[in-house]
Amino acid sequence: MKFINVFIGFLLLSLGSIAQAGVILSANSVIDNPMGELICCSSTGVDEMLSQSGLSSNYTSGVTDFDTFTTSGVTHSGGDGTSWLSASGVYSGYVTFDLGADYNVENFAMWNGASGITASVNGFSLTTSLFSDFSVSTFVGSFSGQQANYGATVYDIADTAARYVKFDIAGNFGNGCCVAIGDVAFDVNPVASVPEPLSIALLGLGLAGMGFARKKRS
Repeated sequence: MKFINVFIGFLLLSLGSIAQAGVILSANSVIDNPMGELICCSSTGVDEMLSQSGLSSNYTSGVTDFDTFTTSGVTHSGGDGTSWLSASGVYSGYVTFDLGADYNVENFAMWNGASGITASVNGFSLTTSLFSDFSVSTFVGSFSGQQANYGATVYDIADTAARYVKFDIAGNFGNGCCVAIGDVAFDVNPVASVPEPLSIALLGLGLAGMGFARKKRS
């Protein structure tokens, strides 16, 4: 029985090693934004967080390696026309992202985009879910934002399987206008499924183990 348990453990470890390196993913869309957007400039809509329009170099969503890209020195221009600005006088609230499919989410990256740096996000938290109504959800972290930083800041969240991410913003650094964000992205892996031959092998080993244990008791 001990041998069977060890062998099953080995198979599960082998399955875990199948996972590929994390890739950078832009959310597919924003499905909820009670914070609105500032009506002032050429473009301040919430989708600017997903557009890469202000980045000094672009990535291919779902393909480019997350770690390589976020440590390569890519910066955001900080221009109001390439950033999301919340509605005037709105400094806290939330934005909900739809990743477009189920993923294992491991990190969150944010580029500040405020030309007035005090509009950058101060504190925030993230909650994930497989369901758009967040009827079942996981709180994955609470963080401090960065002021005057136009490079990528990576936040290590609790690893979780999710399609939807709720981004709760606590406030900015004192700007009297709004909150501003350049771009956001996620470090993801596809949700792993057990390969069919391996699942059959695990089932067979489990049945064999049950039979061995029953035989030993008798």
